[in-house]
Amino acid sequence: MTRHFFFAVLVVFMMDTAAPANRNVVLLISDNQNQDDCGCYGNPVIKTPHIDSLARDGVRFRDAFATTASCGPSRAVIYSGLQTHSNGQYGHGHGIHTFRLAPKVKTVFALLVDRGYQTALLGKQHTTHPESYPFTFNPKVSGRDVKQLAELAAEFIRHAGEAPFFLTIGFSDPHPTSIERPGWGIKRNDTGVPEVSYSQEEVIVPSYLPDQVEVREGLAGYYQQISRLDHGVGLILDLLERTGATKDTLVIFTSDHGSSEPGAMANHYEPGIRVPFIVRRPTDSAGGKVSDAMVTLADITPTILDWTNTPRPGYALHGRSILSVLDNQQQGWDQVILSHVCHEVTQYYPMRTIRNRRYKLIWNIDWRSEYPLPIDTLRRATWTEAIRRRDAKIGKRSIKKFLFRDQVELYDLENDPDELVNLADDAKYQRTRDELSKRLIAWLEKTEDPWLVRHRLPLFGEPESVSSRQANIDLLESP
Repeated sequence: MTRHFFFAVLVVFMMDTAAPANRNVVLLISDNQNQDDCGCYGNPVIKTPHIDSLARDGVRFRDAFATTASCGPSRAVIYSGLQTHSNGQYGHGHGIHTFRLAPKVKTVFALLVDRGYQTALLGKQHTTHPESYPFTFNPKVSGRDVKQLAELAAEFIRHAGEAPFFLTIGFSDPHPTSIERPGWGIKRNDTGVPEVSYSQEEVIVPSYLPDQVEVREGLAGYYQQISRLDHGVGLILDLLERTGATKDTLVIFTSDHGSSEPGAMANHYEPGIRVPFIVRRPTDSAGGKVSDAMVTLADITPTILDWTNTPRPGYALHGRSILSVLDNQQQGWDQVILSHVCHEVTQYYPMRTIRNRRYKLIWNIDWRSEYPLPIDTLRRATWTEAIRRRDAKIGKRSIKKFLFRDQVELYDLENDPDELVNLADDAKYQRTRDELSKRLIAWLEKTEDPWLVRHRLPLFGEPESVSSRQANIDLLESP
């Protein structure tokens, strides 16, 4: 009896820890792409037939958000399921910046390797410290070489054999190909990759940018890169079909954040945080659904763990699995919280944001400082030409208010989608501001945001929060 009991327990243990069969994942990440810039999201000019096809077969999310509009930190959120203030990678990890995930953090790659998965992140990695990212297949390849990305993806799937796999493709498009004008556009034509060109006249200039020649010039190249990215997406989807993996594979397509233009990258304004987000689950009988659930990139790791039946780490994740949302269970998905610390090490500007379907509240923690534009933005012709012309606005937004922000920003997105009128000090919106502020504070306390040790979010009518530095100065100067 004892031997039988031991054998039964052993079988259950092996079943619980062995990698599940037929549960693969492919995660496709574009680089600096606004949500609107896909055909399936309503752009009538950009040609994205493969992304559009994925949307027709899966679920397209209308309200998907990056929690931080900065490449390295955003990818750390994607791969950890923890927001920036908690995962430790406060900014970029490459070069002089040296930010990295906290030692306690186990990435989705590490968790799946423990589960018996083969893992690969091909193309743009933007990761640091290999122990946090145990790839079982790790050749170096340019994220702009969509043909080679697909070839290596095929090699990886062959390498995986009978084991389940987690494949991430980090496309480098449509990140600018240079800082100098025009900044965007394909610099090298690859054999077998069709080149799609756009004229400056046909591009759609979004409302947060000025309709100037240098902007249209850049957007034409940006569109071109998106079409190359789309071809790469098509190659990966075709690979899954050819290998028979489609029937077993969860496919997610998204972007790390919005474009590199002023008002997008490294901001919590809508152009920086709204991202395309499409999920295709092989068990779904009918595709082409559109979801109104509000999701963030922090939801990707929990979703993958749920899909692969992989145990979570020994700490709470900040995201949630969206698999139930794919079944139209959308109740309770009507609010998101976002967290940003810095882009590069010299561009410290921490923000905490709460957004529901109508209102957004942004807490600029270091609001007394001038907003530091990322290098990609600061040197772009969109910005430098606006400064040279002495423009008062960038798009519809005042340049002065863009650089020198209020401590608390509150916007009615229904009536003010461009986020131009700050309602934080309007008495008619006191209840809205305080309710959102209290929800945000409660969540930050729950997630042990270390910035709360030194900073306080004031409610309506309370005096502006004074930094510890200023408080010490006031104390020393008092009689």
